[in-house]
This record gives sequence, structure tokens and C-alpha cells, in this order.
Amino acid sequence: MLRLFVGIDLPEEIKEELYSLRGGLYGAQWHTKERLNLNLRFVGNVSEPVAEDVLKELRYIRFPAFHMAFKEIGYFAHGDQPHHIWTGVDTPKLIGELQEKIDKAVINSGAGNADKFKFVPHVSLAKLTGTTMAEVFEYIGRNNLFHSKPFLVDSFCLFASHARENGEGKYYTIEETYPLNLTETLDSPLYTK
Repeated sequence: MLRLFVGIDLPEEIKEELYSLRGGLYGAQWHTKERLNLNLRFVGNVSEPVAEDVLKELRYIRFPAFHMAFKEIGYFAHGDQPHHIWTGVDTPKLIGELQEKIDKAVINSGAGNADKFKFVPHVSLAKLTGTTMAEVFEYIGRNNLFHSKPFLVDSFCLFASHARENGEGKYYTIEETYPLNLTETLDSPLYTK
């Protein structure tokens, strides 16, 4: 069995910027730089034949390359108990359109149904345990002006998630990279030179 998800692998300098947001929040278990990516579709545990079908279906996706940046800090919570801190994107519409194509490809492969959760494009920075809302709001207040450098999204990837042998967390490997169309790059006025 393989545990798969589809996402955008980030440039090293962008990972460094996101990594700099670590610290100053009680109960935060910060993600390593290697785990920082923009998850577009969780596939889950699948057999190798189904994984091969996912890999093939994703090859049919056609989408223009585009520029984006990360901005703002947010959180997910169950009721009044926060459980993750994240940063969002400045191009949610474009990411959403790409995610819809990926979602359809995963469904067509037979690897799953439509995701029951509304897609919120983000990069998870930390898992929270025992953190209060007041602490989360204080952290967000200190970092609310965060805005990464813009970068070109010219591909997305099929990742596999693996448990570390020592039981301490996970690591990801890229199973395949899918290029986006560079001849049709979508540039927002923000990035036009």
C-alpha cells in the first residue's frame, strides 16, 4: 500500500521564508522544511495498481503555469480548540481551478470520491496541541504582515508519505512531477514586469 497525495513542491527559498515563521507559539509542533508543500488533493492509502492509475490520470491534466506567493496566517480549529496554523496563497482562484482538475483525475482513477471538505489552499506550518485561541491570535497578530516572495508554479507532484523507522514523524518522496504549460503562463498584474 502507498499513502499518496498531490501537491506543489516549493522552491527552497520559499521553504526558508515559511520556516522563518517558526517559534513563539506554545504547543506548536512545527513542520520540517522537507514537509512544507501545498497539498492539493489527499489520495490516501492505495494499492500499487491503483497508484499507477492515479499517476496515469494526472498526466492528462493541462493547465498554464502561474505565479503566486504566500500571505497571511490562519488556523483550523474544532470548535474553540485550534489544531493547525497555516499560511494562505494570494491566488486562491487559480489554485482552486488546478485543484478541481486534480480532484477529477483522482476520481477518474478510481482512487476515491470527491473530497468532503471545502478546499482551502494553504501550507500547514504546525500542528497545535493545547494551544489556546488567545495564543493563536497573538501569534497571528505578530505575523499578520507576512508575504513571501512571488514564485513561478510550473509543475505539481504526486507525493508518497512514509513513516520514519524511528516513529518520529513522516517524510515525503516525489513519485512523479507533472509540468504545467509555460507557453501560457498566467501572470497577474502584481507580477508583471
